[in-house]
Amino acid sequence: MKGIFFTEFLEMAEREYGSHTIEKIISFLDAGDYGVFNVNMDYPYTQFHNLVKRLANEVRISPSDLTKLFGEHLFSRFIILYRPHFAGNSDIFEFLEQIDYFIHVKLQSDFPHQGITGFKTERINQNTFMVSYQSTHDLIDLAIGLFMGCQKFFNEDLTVNAEIKTEFDKEWVYFTLNKSKILV
Repeated sequence: MKGIFFTEFLEMAEREYGSHTIEKIISFLDAGDYGVFNVNMDYPYTQFHNLVKRLANEVRISPSDLTKLFGEHLFSRFIILYRPHFAGNSDIFEFLEQIDYFIHVKLQSDFPHQGITGFKTERINQNTFMVSYQSTHDLIDLAIGLFMGCQKFFNEDLTVNAEIKTEFDKEWVYFTLNKSKILV
């Protein structure tokens, strides 16, 4: 898992819960170089998972909810870091139709990584969209958080459903997104 996930997670955690809390959880983990991560380096997914679990326990929130909050934060950071890629999209589905390009061209050029799998997207109708990806890690909550950030950015209300399916001995996650209204 790329270091940018760790650095952004720690930045969000420090902003939300304070530096004392971050110092406390880092001291218990065998992660990074004493809590210092290089955004371009790869780290074991288990270190990220342990970091989330430790912080969630410390601040008394479920790891699932904390990961969703992080996904929402991460999306807001992507808006800042990659602003031009968000411009020109009239709605959330138009943006999501380009997600594979965004992940595999832009992010991959900045943070090279062999393990990033492709995304499949399909607009079912005006109000329903499907995003699927193949993953060996349980990142459903992170993806839901990213969708939450996306809906805020585009000022649209979404219902997100996730389903895991095994196809050809590989696990795929299917997200069905339904628009209900524009947020005020």
